[in-house]
Amino acid sequence: MANRVFWSCWLAASVLTGVVAGFMLGHALILARFLDWLLASGLLARTYPVFRGSAGRAGLDAYYAVAGLQVLAVLAFAAVALAARRHRAAAVVAAVAGALWVVVHYASGFGALEAAVLQGAAEAPAEVAARFRAWNAPIHLVHAGTLLVALLALLGVPLAALRRRR
Repeated sequence: MANRVFWSCWLAASVLTGVVAGFMLGHALILARFLDWLLASGLLARTYPVFRGSAGRAGLDAYYAVAGLQVLAVLAFAAVALAARRHRAAAVVAAVAGALWVVVHYASGFGALEAAVLQGAAEAPAEVAARFRAWNAPIHLVHAGTLLVALLALLGVPLAALRRRR
């Protein structure tokens, strides 16, 4: 039973971390550029509130749910691994890196900056918009990088388990 819990937690953490890493990489490479263009053109203030108030809200809620589950899954896997005394180093690396992206997002001030740009009905002040455009892609690349570290630590667990069997 303990083995089943361990591997179920590992699977959930791995899948969710891979998905959220994909979200962040996609944001950094494509969506960030599009939002930057919308912001620079003045279209964001006119179109985004309408989008967010309709179909965009459900997508954003789903994104937050998956991102929240990802953080919970890596923390749960770390707790299970520590309790089972199995693959503790990989689990701790995965938990720290898997939760670090959220800390970076808000501790850097980007979360508040993002909220100021995307939640206002009016156009963001020029200095706020410029800071958002300067940080948008790079900070999401940092998020993708930390999530990649977490994913690699997680994917190392079954490989280490296979090596121990030999």
